[in-house]
Amino acid sequence: MVMTDFDLSKRRALVTGGSDGLGRQFAEALLDAGAEVVICGRRKDSLDLTVSELSERYSGISSMVCDVTDQDQVSKLATDLGGIDILVNNAGLSHRAKWDLEQSEEWRRIMILNLEAPFWLSQKFLPGMIEKRWGRVINIASICGIGSLDSNLFPGLGVDMPSYFASKHGLIGLTRFLSTQVADTGVTVNAICPGFFDSPANHEVFKPGPLLDALSGATPMRRIGTNTELRTALLYLAAPGSSFVTGQSIVVDGGWSIW
Repeated sequence: MVMTDFDLSKRRALVTGGSDGLGRQFAEALLDAGAEVVICGRRKDSLDLTVSELSERYSGISSMVCDVTDQDQVSKLATDLGGIDILVNNAGLSHRAKWDLEQSEEWRRIMILNLEAPFWLSQKFLPGMIEKRWGRVINIASICGIGSLDSNLFPGLGVDMPSYFASKHGLIGLTRFLSTQVADTGVTVNAICPGFFDSPANHEVFKPGPLLDALSGATPMRRIGTNTELRTALLYLAAPGSSFVTGQSIVVDGGWSIW
């Protein structure tokens, strides 16, 4: 019974930004649970490489090129892909600028990718989930979406990311709102809030040195996360057994946010 609660065979998932980093980790986790997985992103060469590599171990992986910041491309993706059971809104970026120098063009770029794109994708794919009375939307937020950060703990880096903080707070708000709209349909909407992880994209930032020492020292577990420690959180929210969990933001941060 326990393993059945995590069985995603015969389920179809879409992972945005799924060709590398955390997106690839999420795609592999869903494949391991038996799901068919489609990854999407802007770069065809990166998508093709990931599909080629994962196809050596999995038969249910494919890709589609889509810039999720373009509403027309999102509409085409939904039409070409058809129905899905699991939507993982993973694609996202940050932009560094002091709050009083942030330009509207950069602000809008981050807001569109981190907040508006997940909304557009939800608009396209939630109706099909509602019709089947089963579905999972999982938004990848951040601990930057549940509070602020002490700049003293980020030597040489700082926390000058006003658009990122605002977009991730907004994504958690969107998660809560959408969850109430579909709560009686068999569809759940939740978020994951990762802390600091040594993913390939962050490897250079979190190399040994003062910044890594400061972050590790401020975390109860005295380390940052590894490249595989978000898998189970995603599978839990995607699993049939989590059917009574909705509107939640699961924090995976080694205890960072409890201090």
